[in-house]
Amino acid sequence: MRIKKTNLGFTLVELLVAIAIFAVLSALGWKIFDYLVKVKDRNAMHEENLGQLQEAYQQVQRDTLQIIPVTASFGQQILPAISLENQKISFSKTGMTDPLKQGISTYERVEYAYNAQDKKLYRLKYANLNLPNSAQPLSSVLLNDVDQYQVTLLNPNELERWPDENTFNERQLPRGIKIKVMIRDVEYEWVFSLLNTDFLRAESKQ
Repeated sequence: MRIKKTNLGFTLVELLVAIAIFAVLSALGWKIFDYLVKVKDRNAMHEENLGQLQEAYQQVQRDTLQIIPVTASFGQQILPAISLENQKISFSKTGMTDPLKQGISTYERVEYAYNAQDKKLYRLKYANLNLPNSAQPLSSVLLNDVDQYQVTLLNPNELERWPDENTFNERQLPRGIKIKVMIRDVEYEWVFSLLNTDFLRAESKQ
């Protein structure tokens, strides 16, 4: 009686096919994994951008709500309540408190300054409105990775300089502020209204 032998192994062709299938699945799996990692990184970057944008927006919103029609001084120079020149804006604001009655001024002078080299928008804060020539501001970063920055004043037309020839009083405020920034190829535009100071026009005529 003859016994038929059964081959329990794989042929070379079967092994090559299995290796080819495994290679294709591995390549597809790696592409999917790489895509998921990139999506995760991109989402993390967007969350970081949104986080800093939200904080910056809230800070600027607080500042604009607290801008007051009060002049300041820097040494012997009188500064208007708000000024804009060469994309540098500075203004007088209130909002500070002195609960311990230490004689801390409730007014501040704030400036936004953009540094194109390090792509940062800075907020510079002076502790009061009467500043000596040696006064140094407290600096903080308002926004990072800023590719472009532009600030204009609205009165109601867009102005790149304030005060101008139509300003009737150094305490006068424009109607609003518009800030445009581009961060990582995405442009954002913020518009804030300011305190109405039309009442100063009547005072200036007296």
